[in-house]
Amino acid sequence: MFERDKESLAFGITAVDNSFLMDYLPAAKGDYIKVYLWGLFGCQAMDDTYSITEMANDLFLSVPEVEAALRYWERRALVTRISQSPARYCFHSPLQRKLAPAAMQVDQDYVSFAESIYAIFGEMRKISPAEIALSWEWVKDVGLSPEAVLLLISHCISQRGVHFSFKKAEPLAIRMKEDQVITPEDAEAFLQHDQQVHEGAKRVLSRMGKRRFASDDELALYDKWLTQWGFSQEAILDACSETTKGDPSFKYLDGILGGIRSRGQARTGDSVKKQLEKEQDEKEKAYDILNRMNLSLHPAVAVNYYRQCLAIQPHEVIALAADECSRSRKANIEDLLRMLESWKKQRGITDAAGAQKFLDWFREANLALKEIFDACGHTGKPAESDRLLYEKWKKWGMDRDLLLFAAEQSRVAEGSKIAYLDKVLEMWHEAGITDISQASARRRPPRPAQGAQPQGKIVNAQRYGQRDYTEAELLSVSEDLLEEARKQRG
Repeated sequence: MFERDKESLAFGITAVDNSFLMDYLPAAKGDYIKVYLWGLFGCQAMDDTYSITEMANDLFLSVPEVEAALRYWERRALVTRISQSPARYCFHSPLQRKLAPAAMQVDQDYVSFAESIYAIFGEMRKISPAEIALSWEWVKDVGLSPEAVLLLISHCISQRGVHFSFKKAEPLAIRMKEDQVITPEDAEAFLQHDQQVHEGAKRVLSRMGKRRFASDDELALYDKWLTQWGFSQEAILDACSETTKGDPSFKYLDGILGGIRSRGQARTGDSVKKQLEKEQDEKEKAYDILNRMNLSLHPAVAVNYYRQCLAIQPHEVIALAADECSRSRKANIEDLLRMLESWKKQRGITDAAGAQKFLDWFREANLALKEIFDACGHTGKPAESDRLLYEKWKKWGMDRDLLLFAAEQSRVAEGSKIAYLDKVLEMWHEAGITDISQASARRRPPRPAQGAQPQGKIVNAQRYGQRDYTEAELLSVSEDLLEEARKQRG
């Protein structure tokens, strides 16, 4: 009989009860509010052919999203489905719902659930219908049991206070569903873990000197450390000591625990503490090596190089090698690694005593050979082959004066003076000559075909006095060590 001009709807008003704005809107999702308001608007058109599909298109939502929103308002008794196919809905006044709830066909399970929530809060807090409706959503849409939701509410009161936000508690309900919480026992176990996370995060904040509740992001990090990474609460607190070196925060602590996790199996308080102490000792020793060599590197790089050194030799040997490298102004950490490898592979050095013995011998041999080279007129620096000859001569019992005497005799050689010297010493060794007086009494070795005229007997051993070497010449001993290490490593 009567029909309204549909175009006039654009110039009209859609009435929304203040009760809806106060009691229902704060807890509802934005899309749910869109559907409700659009439904109220559509009621004025009285168009029986308007479908859910059309509503979804008009609101830029999917059909399942619109259906979920209508179910949401059905559970709050603001909307009633009056037919299934085609789907038709009747909108009720929120004020009518508040004043005459018995007149509305409310689900008795919902009523029982609401009464349980009222009983939990008692006189502590006045609960709104929207808050009860939201928690009922966790039963119907999320899929939790009513008992699990009631346990969740009690848990939130204990952890967040009686005035906690139902909206902020919703992610916890979703996590319960994701963890397949079904029975009340499942819920108790899950919520006990959540309580452990809250208390642990609070202790971490306290250790950092912060007096506040943990944020959701911080709780998520703590849960990761505890559940995914397997750290104990004591281990997490022990790791907090490392945050004092920077700006203490959960993000900083996350990096520290991630590093501990990547470097070892320590997860308990005692083992993490020991690992941190070990790493601190390792860092201090790495700095000690760098200081010995007058080098400066990033801490992480320094520790990495130090671990490479430790894989070759113990710390005491590394320290001796670093001291030796420091005598060379061009030595770097790679030279140190070469020297350590050379000592181990070529010399069989595995401890500080062996390293010191080798260094003493190397220094003695190089300095002695420099004197011998000066005496025989040989140019160049001592090589490994020269040191092996020197070692052989010492085993023959030949002292410094005898070696220098023989070196003086070798000046006449036109070819290799060291080879000539070795031949002279070999002849003396076969003749049993071990000192300069015996060598002077023996007839001079045959002179080469061409060369300087032989000298008369030289019996004054004192003419070969101890030579004073310059700092540069002493440093060259370390240069010889480094050069030898480079050659051996290739």
